[in-house]
Amino acid sequence: MQREYLGEEIGEKYDTGDEDTPSSSGSAGYVRKPPRRSTLACVRCRRKHVKCPGGDPCSKCSAARIACEYLEPNKKLTVSMKYLQQLQENLADLKRENVKLQSIVNTVNSDVTESKIKERATTNGDETAIDASSYKEVPLDEGHGAYDIEKETTDDVDPPVSGDEMELVSNFAQRSGRLVESRTGQRYFVGSSSMTLFGLEIQSLLSKYLSHKGGNEDENTLPNNEDYNENPLLQGPQSNLDQIDVLQEEGNAYKIVLNKNEGNDDISVNFTLPSYSYAIFLVDTFITYNDGCFYFFNEGMVKHGLKIAYEGGAFYNDRTLQTIWFCKVLLIFAIGEMYLGTSNNVNGNKIKDTAKLPGSGFFEEASQIFSCLFSSGRIESVTKEGGIEVMLLYAFYLQVADCTVASYFYFGQALRACLISGMHVDAQRDNLTRFELEHRRRLWWTVYMFERMLSSKAGLPLSFTDNTISTELPGDFDMSKPPPGCEHYIFPEAEYIINCVKIVRINAQILNKLYQRQPNTNILAALKSVVKQLLQWRNNLPSFLQVDFTEKHLKISRLCANLFTEYFQGMNLAIRPLLFHFASVQLKKFRGSNTYINLQNYSSTISALLNCSLQASVNTIRSLWALMDQNMVALFGYMDREYLFTASCTLVLFNAAFGIHEQTYEHLDHALNIFTKMRNLGNNPAGLRRSQLLTLMANFDFHGIMKDMICAHNDSLKPDTQYDAHNFRNVNIVSQTMTDSASLSDIINATLAKSSQINLTKKETQIIEKNSNQFDPLNTADDGELQVLLDKMTKVSQTDNKLWKEISDQAMWLGSAMDPAIAPGNEMDFGQGKGSNF
Repeated sequence: MQREYLGEEIGEKYDTGDEDTPSSSGSAGYVRKPPRRSTLACVRCRRKHVKCPGGDPCSKCSAARIACEYLEPNKKLTVSMKYLQQLQENLADLKRENVKLQSIVNTVNSDVTESKIKERATTNGDETAIDASSYKEVPLDEGHGAYDIEKETTDDVDPPVSGDEMELVSNFAQRSGRLVESRTGQRYFVGSSSMTLFGLEIQSLLSKYLSHKGGNEDENTLPNNEDYNENPLLQGPQSNLDQIDVLQEEGNAYKIVLNKNEGNDDISVNFTLPSYSYAIFLVDTFITYNDGCFYFFNEGMVKHGLKIAYEGGAFYNDRTLQTIWFCKVLLIFAIGEMYLGTSNNVNGNKIKDTAKLPGSGFFEEASQIFSCLFSSGRIESVTKEGGIEVMLLYAFYLQVADCTVASYFYFGQALRACLISGMHVDAQRDNLTRFELEHRRRLWWTVYMFERMLSSKAGLPLSFTDNTISTELPGDFDMSKPPPGCEHYIFPEAEYIINCVKIVRINAQILNKLYQRQPNTNILAALKSVVKQLLQWRNNLPSFLQVDFTEKHLKISRLCANLFTEYFQGMNLAIRPLLFHFASVQLKKFRGSNTYINLQNYSSTISALLNCSLQASVNTIRSLWALMDQNMVALFGYMDREYLFTASCTLVLFNAAFGIHEQTYEHLDHALNIFTKMRNLGNNPAGLRRSQLLTLMANFDFHGIMKDMICAHNDSLKPDTQYDAHNFRNVNIVSQTMTDSASLSDIINATLAKSSQINLTKKETQIIEKNSNQFDPLNTADDGELQVLLDKMTKVSQTDNKLWKEISDQAMWLGSAMDPAIAPGNEMDFGQGKGSNF
């Protein structure tokens, strides 16, 4: 049987003849063919199935005043399903072999380190018996051992440790509790302080020490007797867990009938899976953007399940588990289409008259199943196999759809499901295979990272502390001889997710130390500590994850970009208090002095820290710009959009405080180009961020240096595909709609008109030149030199000491300039009309 492989776009067939051909009458004359049509149609013309005249913009889009965008269509290729499956199996085998080799390399390196320690001890003539393992230096947060729990302290200064003293740290997390089973069959985790565990401990003591008094006299005290089972008051409420009444299949079309709560009618969900080749294509697209750094599901198990489904079988015999599996794959398809950037108009749900967010067709179908599977009366289903994965995927797509409140809520649900399942303490590790344990670990750390990252982006407090975690980090192991039931597991190299967890954890510490409360002491010590951790993380990366940002033409992979954009985010978060202080000082005095801040009045340490933030912002934009050439930017993604916005706003603050417009001009232009591409394809949240950035640039452009760029990017074009991000069928999500493009353009024009633009003086020009010499956004400072500067920060000059005291006392980066008691503001109040006030 032949299947068609369909890419993200199905290109139209065009007449490519461009030569004069003889007329059919056979006369000597020649008939010129009509002008050749463009071989590449714009997105709007392709969607409307009309001839595209070509050009940028094409005349049809220009006449409609709609943004014109081109996306290279994938060519159609006909292959057999058997050949496609064979390629997938070969790829899976290669991935397993790669992980096996990596595991061997790690083992060899460990043995070499141990032998060197023994050899060094022998060379030094140490006659004392040495246990090499006790001297072996292994990072606490390495993937081979328990997760590093760094002692969190409120002290800003590291306490002195005597060389004769050894710090003893009790690891209470090792007493991790256990899983228990409820009367309804649900398994859940209980910790050390639980009264349930307390009762079980007492029962075990009775069984251990008083068993000789046994007999039958205690039988009636156990909760398993008939009186207990027949008494509804003792049993408590029972959940109706058999909610799947019917699961019918006909080809790729399915019908699921789900029981509603008592007294309500049943609900049926009809959905159709796309072609097998397109389904695999969407899974591979998802994997390409996330594999290694994040773990939403196991690639091998999902593809094996798809193979079974398309052959007419069921992955699970249990109808509830099979329905959860269908919900999961539909969400994977939805996110895969989101990464493609445009919904496919042949597979899955056809685009209706009004285009929606890519993947929304699959998401609508998944939402109907989701709302019944995890309704309030059946929320326990999230602890069933696949439930946490579904919750995580659902929250992830809502995040893309700009449903911040709903997304945060469902990420929290996924986190609590992990906690109640004991995934934070490796519960049941002795009863799981190595494959199942690795699956749980990677899933747990992915939920952990998203909770931390979302808290950082939204400025919300962390849900739990790291010292409650004892689950080990993921690791590589030999997958060549899997036990029964684990033959199809595939795990990428663990180094990606390990280093991703580490950097997210450091950023969470930044959040705790600098952004949770008004500092009661100088923040210098805390800032020094987190910057050192960031630099150490960068230096400890393995060679295959290192990126040379000094190259003029940056080369970076999608997965490395995932890592480094989070690293740069941490650097910006750590140094933001310093930059925010300089920007606020500049705005206060600008009317009077009309000059930029001269960095030469401050120490080299201050310049070095600011340069780190400048480099982080520039390299974030450079990374995403390099991915644009590879078509690997998530044009509808949440993280790429927010990283880009944060970096761009940071550069605007650098311009306002230090006047280094020449060094940031190109990168801000690239950022605006990426935002424009996102907006033109219908990404409304990106369109809002784009307008906010332009407004901010107009407000802070005191000398009109950026006016040409602002005017070039300011337009009232409507996105090609207008979608309502929250208009999903059967999904009750409330959010504000997108502001009209013309209104956004008017706001920017009004800001430009009000902003003061004064000519540069000779003194200002000299300061700009000096500041530009102080900053070097491309050539990364030597980490060793920076470490030395950080060490010297304990003995700061009087000027620097005064500076840090002002920063700590004012805490302006915490939003202390705003009154938290006033009425809520609107997203479009971002710098609106404030130019004349500065």
